[in-house]
Amino acid sequence: MSIARSFRLIWFVTWFNVRMLLVSEFFVLLTFISPLIFATLAFFLFRLGHGTGGQTLLYAALGSGMMGVWSTTLFGCGGAIAWQRWEGTLELLVNAPTRYDFILAGQTFGAVIFGFAGILMTIAWGMLLFGMPLTATFPLLVPLSLLAAVVSLGALGMLIATSFVLYRHANALSNMLEYPIWLVAGLLVPLATLPAWVQPISWVLAPTWGMDAIRGATLQSQPPWFAIGMCFALAVVYYFLARLALVYVLHLARRDATLDLR
Repeated sequence: MSIARSFRLIWFVTWFNVRMLLVSEFFVLLTFISPLIFATLAFFLFRLGHGTGGQTLLYAALGSGMMGVWSTTLFGCGGAIAWQRWEGTLELLVNAPTRYDFILAGQTFGAVIFGFAGILMTIAWGMLLFGMPLTATFPLLVPLSLLAAVVSLGALGMLIATSFVLYRHANALSNMLEYPIWLVAGLLVPLATLPAWVQPISWVLAPTWGMDAIRGATLQSQPPWFAIGMCFALAVVYYFLARLALVYVLHLARRDATLDLR
């Protein structure tokens, strides 16, 4: 398959998955409503503790929005494969001439892009209800920071989603990973306030660097080049690990003929 056809396939699956998530009440609640609730609580807490500065409110809005992105990524990548099982299309997609990792990448990127709409919602919510100013110290780097966060989170979601191919009930992993990653990645609580042993864990997580890149472009005094570079570097590592894991689990599923039974 040519590079152009591969990108066209990924884009088609991405857009198709976005439209599927848009009609799901669960994902609408997860992406648009839950971040607003967390953002409102964070706004009041930050106001009580640190005043009413615009940067403080924007910090809380971005963190709350990223929490929704991570939740959508976790449940979206697993939910897509579960839906394929229920509809009986998973075996067809796995055995199609098209590489399944491209299809899985499109599904994951669709969930991530859908989740990033939650950040726009929390920013608009903060501006309308709390008078939060919308400023950016490096406005030209904001699109690049968002792209880096989308790519890195999509690759991480693809890596996590490989477990859903082989194990029917592996979606319990989503419930286990949601809240700890919120804390370890420093989405609302600064990493400096966490125990020292937590910080090395955060260095290998895409939400950490994605959040640093976005906040660096909007709030910090220095360009977030390092965070952006880490996002793309981790995305490459995640993809190759996901590709290796996917080849392995599909080999086991074909060997044992258990793809639709586990």
